[in-house]
Amino acid sequence: MKKYVFLSFLLNFSVFGKENNGIIFYEGSWNQVLNEAKNKNKIIFIDIYATWCGPCKAMSNTVFKENRVGEKFNSAFINYKIDGEKGEGIELARKYAITAYPTYLFVHSSGELLYRAMGAMPTEKFILEAEKAINSNKNYRSIVDLDKDFLGGKREKEFLYDYIKRKKTAGQDNSKALDEYLKVITESEYKTEKVLSLIADNISTIESKAFEVLVNANKRLLSMTNEQQTAIIYGIGDAKRATFRKAVFTKDKALLEKLIEAVKLTSMTKPTAEAEENQFRYEYARATKDKEAFKQIAQKEANALLKKTFSELQKESEFKIQNERNRAKINGIDTTSYQFRVRMSALEGSAIKTTSFKLNDYAWGFYEMFNSKNDLEEALRWANRAVELIESPANYETQAHLFYKLDRKKDAIEAQKQAIKMAKKQGGNTDELENTLKKMKKEQL
Repeated sequence: MKKYVFLSFLLNFSVFGKENNGIIFYEGSWNQVLNEAKNKNKIIFIDIYATWCGPCKAMSNTVFKENRVGEKFNSAFINYKIDGEKGEGIELARKYAITAYPTYLFVHSSGELLYRAMGAMPTEKFILEAEKAINSNKNYRSIVDLDKDFLGGKREKEFLYDYIKRKKTAGQDNSKALDEYLKVITESEYKTEKVLSLIADNISTIESKAFEVLVNANKRLLSMTNEQQTAIIYGIGDAKRATFRKAVFTKDKALLEKLIEAVKLTSMTKPTAEAEENQFRYEYARATKDKEAFKQIAQKEANALLKKTFSELQKESEFKIQNERNRAKINGIDTTSYQFRVRMSALEGSAIKTTSFKLNDYAWGFYEMFNSKNDLEEALRWANRAVELIESPANYETQAHLFYKLDRKKDAIEAQKQAIKMAKKQGGNTDELENTLKKMKKEQL
């Protein structure tokens, strides 16, 4: 009898310990997880991680193991953990458009994404994210059903607002819904934080009513609240970048020119507009392999950068730092704060870093696109200056490739060795660099 009581005590203790030892993750295939969620009528929580990800390990070793987190997640969800770079995880990462680790997905048993969160976070915030996911599942209707309502002519602004957010979460195009929403609300609502934030989160092109709303709001930027200003600036930026990607993908030069007009329309100063235009034209030429346009831009920019002395670049950096300090003083920013100190640290030597990066980028572009000795020697001058300014693995690697293409194999090998040395010094992975070195030695690059 005593043995039975003692054994019963041990079993109860074991179960109790298990239930209060953090999140319990389901083991099985993705299809099995979906079936389990359907059978138990629960949302699926997925922790998509990578083995090299420090924040992933930190969450697994701390927050995930807390009793209150386990109580919440084990009761509300079917929990699933998967490496986004192996096996089924690769397909899931693709399906749910994973861009960073860790990413936390809250998925309906139908497989439809309800809510997502990313990054390491404290316990309270993590539990709050779970609550948001639970709320998003209330009165759930599938995207398919919502699409039918939209195509059937449903245009109430509350419906459209929720529909846009659901389409965004599911990673689906919602540009038509956004334009329809802007038609049914009043113009006075265009300047509200709610509408501006919705546009900023969902805008996908400069060729839209949404962009027109942002452009008009941008004209009154200084009279807006900080939240409104943030939405306007980010929304305009996202629209321009999305339009640029489309122009590159379709090789549409007419769309690029429309983008440049949008740049001029939304930039605060003429120098800012010129710098942004030059960057878009350069990136377009490089991405579309428009050799002549690329050469014209790269030569003009690189040769201008070559004329700048180290001392001049130092003064440029110091000028930026002083401007930032003056701005902080005017706006009452705490100069002892961590954020301000990080900003100051980033500005130290910023002109030198930027110049080195640009020269390296122009040189690598020439390496990829051109084969004549004159072109390669010109690019090598840019690469050499990049190395003089900053000795980095990337700069040495570009230099090595140009040496190799100019048939200066010995110099190429030495430069590649320097790239490996610098990478090891920085604690980086050198496998790819070392494979390239082997190919150079065998003349198989």
